[in-house]
Amino acid sequence: MASTIALANPPEESGSSLLLREGWAIQSSANVRETGDAISTPGFKPRDWYSATLPSTVLSALVKNRVYPDPYVGMNLRSIPGTSYPIFSDFSELLMPPGSPFLHSWWFRTDFQLPADYRGKTLWLNFDGINYRANVWMNGREIASADKLVGTWRLSNLEVSAVARPGETNSLAIEVFPPQPHDLAITLVDWAPMPPDKEMGIWRDVHIDATGPVALRFPAVFTKLNLPSMDQAELTLRVDLQNSSDHAIEGTLKGKIENIEFSQPVQLGPNETKLVRFTPENFSQLKLKNFRL
Repeated sequence: MASTIALANPPEESGSSLLLREGWAIQSSANVRETGDAISTPGFKPRDWYSATLPSTVLSALVKNRVYPDPYVGMNLRSIPGTSYPIFSDFSELLMPPGSPFLHSWWFRTDFQLPADYRGKTLWLNFDGINYRANVWMNGREIASADKLVGTWRLSNLEVSAVARPGETNSLAIEVFPPQPHDLAITLVDWAPMPPDKEMGIWRDVHIDATGPVALRFPAVFTKLNLPSMDQAELTLRVDLQNSSDHAIEGTLKGKIENIEFSQPVQLGPNETKLVRFTPENFSQLKLKNFRL
């Protein structure tokens, strides 16, 4: 199968990405009897949950709902349950205290409408930052588990084409677990006491992207200047190509920087992810003179 793959605008600019920021609700798993398959069903009615707008930690959402006082005022932080760790200690290396409302996992849930023109496309549920582990359910099906979806700084791309329902209401339920001692999470900053939830939550964007069978990931341009004159530069470009289909794909990867164009053939095996580079050694047009700094 042949195709053309272009280095174009990111999905957010081309209209093929749906940001999921509004209309979330959160609640402690200690207060929820239902499991993820039920919570992620469009007909589920969350009762006594708290509203949230992403990105948000659990505590920040509770403060906005006036469950707890503003922790930036006076000694309010020390009045919030779970803030019993000794002052000046590194709470990130301590266990959550018994009775803390953040000892258990918390559910984040939302309903959203997927555009009808997403039909026939490859759909990706993307997490730009979850602290720290999460089980993810969509439309009644588990699509990721906490043993795989882990790490504060990781970007996660989950294909949901078989689960998503373009043109209809979809539901997403995320069970977020707080970091444990020795996890590489958001840890001590000596000028900012750690909140009692240890920054548990979804602290960067959640979005659904629609692509063809091949998705472009993490495009980057690296510049090498000739110092000290800086009148010449060499550009190196790289991008990951991810084939989500069960068959091989042959295509052409094309890119453009103003009036500079470049391309190369690419072959991808079934479900293969490949790093592709454009180097000045192989593409002389990436050697620039008298450019704008």
